[in-house]
Amino acid sequence: MTGATTPTASASRGRIIGARALLVIGVLLTVVSILSTYVKREALDSGQFKQTSQQLIQNPAIQEQVAAELTDALANVDFSAELQSKLPPNLQALATPIAGLAQGFVGTAAQSLVARPRVQDAFVEASVLAQKQFVKVLHGDTQAVQTSNGDVVLDLRPLVLKLGDRFGFVSNLADKIPQDSAQVTILKSNDLKTAQTVTHWLEQIANYVWILALACWVGAIWLARGRRRQEVRSLGIGLVAVGILVLLARWLAGRYFVNHIVVSDTVRPAAHDAWQIITQSLAAAGWVSLSVGVLIAVGAWLVGPGARATSARTAMAPALRRPLIAWGGFVIGILLILAILPIQNSRTSVVLVVGSAIGFLIFTRQVAAEVPAPAPAASAAPTPPPPPDPS
Repeated sequence: MTGATTPTASASRGRIIGARALLVIGVLLTVVSILSTYVKREALDSGQFKQTSQQLIQNPAIQEQVAAELTDALANVDFSAELQSKLPPNLQALATPIAGLAQGFVGTAAQSLVARPRVQDAFVEASVLAQKQFVKVLHGDTQAVQTSNGDVVLDLRPLVLKLGDRFGFVSNLADKIPQDSAQVTILKSNDLKTAQTVTHWLEQIANYVWILALACWVGAIWLARGRRRQEVRSLGIGLVAVGILVLLARWLAGRYFVNHIVVSDTVRPAAHDAWQIITQSLAAAGWVSLSVGVLIAVGAWLVGPGARATSARTAMAPALRRPLIAWGGFVIGILLILAILPIQNSRTSVVLVVGSAIGFLIFTRQVAAEVPAPAPAASAAPTPPPPPDPS
């Protein structure tokens, strides 16, 4: 972006090609940065994983599916045999019908149990424990999963035991529930080496690729001497494309996951809701990219030579000449943008604030050069004193 609408120098063809190449590379690196940062936050950040787990277990469709899993795990218990051992001989014939009624009540009891805050907290604790084991294994600590044959699992067996405790006639329930019952395998031992390699590269990419993307943008704008406004506008359009691409990829991947990978129709509502919750931070990143791209494109238009843009600058000139009003308005505007946009990390906020401040400074200097302050009015000549009174 230049400080005047008419450039004094133009970029050579080589510079233009180089600038466009850097711009495209920067946009592609931005997509990689968004995806890698999302995966790192959701899979490796315990705080983010805990928050996601809380949202998952509070969803009604997911609660229903978890309750169904608990019910299936409790099916290992022979209710009829347990009742027969507890009833007197003359009532043992009632064991089978009573057991049928009890088993029919298991599903309702499971849903009621999963809706309780303490049980939800237990689900979150089990999920976070599995995630911490997952992270330790990915970083080479295989001792974290010695008790599960090298696999990383989400163990819901304690919730099954809580559900079984509601039926007091079942004795030694823990011995009747298999150790591997209600366990969800997160990572199999034979996939460990691949997962560790992917994690190593993922952490490196997520930590540094955004710097490369930013360097490409700065390099593209620096190379495009004489047409920097056009390159800034192209950057805005590129970020809009990144946002649309991320949102579209999330939607398509969600449809494929729910409609093709999930086999059971009864599980699909829970799978759909789980996908929406797990990928909401990815959607937020897409919307941030799209919104920031629109703001950059509008800013590039505002400093352009068009009649409407020129009229807008002229109208804004009186306010921009007063630093307190100009920068006060800028601070209020940037605070509103930060409050409205679903920004996930402070790094994005810092880049947005610094870039906006630089752009606003260039804009105020351009307006000051185009619409100079009016010259102060000349002071009127002093009025001569009246002649003395001859009398």
